[in-house]
Amino acid sequence: MTEDIRVLVVDESPGRTEGLLGGMSGDGVQILGRVSDAGAALRALHGATINLVLVDLDRVDGDGIETVRIIREGDDHARVLGLTEEHGPDLAAGALAAGACGVVSPEPIGESMLSAFRRALAGELVLPAVHLSSLVDRLRGSREACAAGRLGFLTGREIEILKALADGSSTLEIARSLGIRPMTVQSHVKNVLAKLGVHSKVEAVTLAWRLGLGSATRSA
Repeated sequence: MTEDIRVLVVDESPGRTEGLLGGMSGDGVQILGRVSDAGAALRALHGATINLVLVDLDRVDGDGIETVRIIREGDDHARVLGLTEEHGPDLAAGALAAGACGVVSPEPIGESMLSAFRRALAGELVLPAVHLSSLVDRLRGSREACAAGRLGFLTGREIEILKALADGSSTLEIARSLGIRPMTVQSHVKNVLAKLGVHSKVEAVTLAWRLGLGSATRSA
């Protein structure tokens, strides 16, 4: 049996996430509790096994992104997802820069949220389609000449997989589309990370966007 995903929620106003996550416990997710700030989150992380930290970015005090940053600086192994109702790219870009592995919106809920949690734990970049498209447009405008040179070290298959990741495909989806095993995809991804000089798929995807790879037509 697959173990439940153990989630800690950081929310200054518990009512914000109460309805969203209230019915998820027992259905593949275990909500360990809700804390109000980064300090309390770090204490919880150091005292219990927590798979994922969900941070409300729409805080009244405006410290959503800073909360993500403090948690990641205090525990660089923590996987942090931001939660926001905003559709613009600014908050999502800030959350990623602060160390979040993605951003989710309150809707849709249920299995879609559970799927987002699973993808985050698998190292996938998790973003609603509206954020994905806006972020790609923004990042494509930056200069990455040095990084572009690193693409020359990738094989054709590695480029193909990097493009698929940039389009929002999961490891399993890539394996199915290419007719190879998921373990083979993971091996290619490790090679891509090493050749690009990055440490995670999130960094690789962000770099791919900057270099113009990926159509960003899919929903994460």
